[in-house]
Amino acid sequence: MDFIAYCLGASRLPPHDEVRANVRAALLELDLNATPTVIERSAASAPSTFATVWQATLDTIDAAAERRFPIEPTGDPDGLSQFVLASSDLDGIRLSDSVVKEDTGSAMLSIRDLFRVMIVRNERLDSKNLVYERDTHMVAQKYRQTVEVIFGVYDNEEAILAERQKRAAQQRNKEQARLDALRISAERDYPDGSAVLTQTVDQESVQLADLNAQLRSLDAARRSTESASAEIRQTLDVARREESDSRIRVRDRASLLDRLDALRMQYIDDRRKLGLLLDAEALFDPLRVIVCPVCFNTLDPAPSIDDEACSLCRHTVGAPNHDSDGGSTDDSGSRTDSAEHQKKLVAAELRAVNGRISSLTDYMVRLIADQEALVRDAGAATHQAVEAARALDAITDIPAPWLALRDRITNDIADHRLARQAAATGVKAWEWVRKSEMLVASLQAEVDALSQQRRKTRPDRDQIIRLLSERFEAILEDIGYPKLSDAYVNSDFIPHVRGLAYTEASSGGLVVIALAWNLALWEIAFEQGAAAPGLLIIDSPQKNLGHNARPDDDFADATLVDRFYAHVKQWLATEGQGAQLIIVDNSPPEWVADDVVIRFTRRTNEYPYGLIANAVS
Repeated sequence: MDFIAYCLGASRLPPHDEVRANVRAALLELDLNATPTVIERSAASAPSTFATVWQATLDTIDAAAERRFPIEPTGDPDGLSQFVLASSDLDGIRLSDSVVKEDTGSAMLSIRDLFRVMIVRNERLDSKNLVYERDTHMVAQKYRQTVEVIFGVYDNEEAILAERQKRAAQQRNKEQARLDALRISAERDYPDGSAVLTQTVDQESVQLADLNAQLRSLDAARRSTESASAEIRQTLDVARREESDSRIRVRDRASLLDRLDALRMQYIDDRRKLGLLLDAEALFDPLRVIVCPVCFNTLDPAPSIDDEACSLCRHTVGAPNHDSDGGSTDDSGSRTDSAEHQKKLVAAELRAVNGRISSLTDYMVRLIADQEALVRDAGAATHQAVEAARALDAITDIPAPWLALRDRITNDIADHRLARQAAATGVKAWEWVRKSEMLVASLQAEVDALSQQRRKTRPDRDQIIRLLSERFEAILEDIGYPKLSDAYVNSDFIPHVRGLAYTEASSGGLVVIALAWNLALWEIAFEQGAAAPGLLIIDSPQKNLGHNARPDDDFADATLVDRFYAHVKQWLATEGQGAQLIIVDNSPPEWVADDVVIRFTRRTNEYPYGLIANAVS
């Protein structure tokens, strides 16, 4: 029990001789929010000032990440106490120093305050200080406040939640501003993104490895003048060919664009001519004469064909054409139909020309964009050719050609290192953005959780007192408290039996009352989903009971112990599934043997002797 409390953040290291002589560290495996967690604290000579934590089991901590938490102060938001309390939503809660004055100070709820509720030591079972009412004022007050916080009826809890939500929101806004700045900087300086930059780092690393291998080979072999010169010239030839090819591609692309531009201009001219033709036909109808071509006076009546003769020129025309239904059409009608047909053909051709111009324009836009890339490639090829020529020229100025080659490789190594360093810096910048995003999301989740917690319907304190009283009485009845009557818990959480405070009971009665009170707290908190760890530890529940009681005592009946265990097993199998009870007992009933985790023999020749198995003397 002492080592469990020590690993969870207690300030007291078990002082026993066998501990001081044999124990160097204590490790505790537990579940925090359904996550396996291992806490380790040094146990050498003095209590450690920090704890090491792994989110793993005792068998898998070697492969897990290690974190360290300070033990003191217990109110440190980054300390072990608040880390453990966070699994029960009890972190960051402040307990007022005074329940009367509003402007009083406050202290952070710590795991050590929770120990008073979840650990029942031997000396508390028959003590008349069960709820610490005879302890100092602050200890008694903190005990009551801790119980109220667990059940969500603490007077200042709403204000505390609001303050926690405000701080979390302020921190979220601060981190959001930092995230925005990091993202803007990363997008401006490294727009390719983390994935591309990571790939660039890998590629540059490969290039550097290859160049370093070349440099080592060059230094070892000290290449001859001929081989060095030949390699430099070969590099120059390749660079010049690439430069020539790139310039040819640029020239061909420019020539193609010129030809296409001329074709486009021709299409535009055709479109203009077709438009003029349509406009001319609309303005000048060749089939209608309304003005005399000689005197320019308006003809009245309009020219017509009368008796197979033109009324204008008096010439005889052919007989009129007859249609299929017996009607007739003259030549002017035929000419009108032909003109309409030709007008439709011109309009269709105009639409086709417009389509060709649009398609050709889109194609030229793509070619122009591609030409820009070709121009950039040509510039890069020219730069490489110039550098290769400069390296070749350096042969005449450097004592040995291999030095020129070595200088070139060294320069390439420097360039690739700079490129890799820039890419690695970009990867880190985007990694900072990712971590900042995770932190903002975590803070937002905390704000949402606190907001939801504030909106929950808060239980009434009197209702909690009533539930505790009813369960306290029911447990006493299950255990078989003699002459049970008028059992309840008052507003200060002080148990009463037979209408009297528990302090009036006998030594055996004090033990049963202490067991019933702590079981009631544990059971109601678990059933209500309260902010409690779901763990209860009891030391020596048979104290002053059964064979340990005086023969004339009402609590000398051994069935009291059996009924205590029966109640616990029945509750754990029904409403209490998922809760945990650890009992330290020298002689538990035989019928709970399957629930015994370890039994110490206290015999030097039979393992295990005790908690420190080899400490037998």
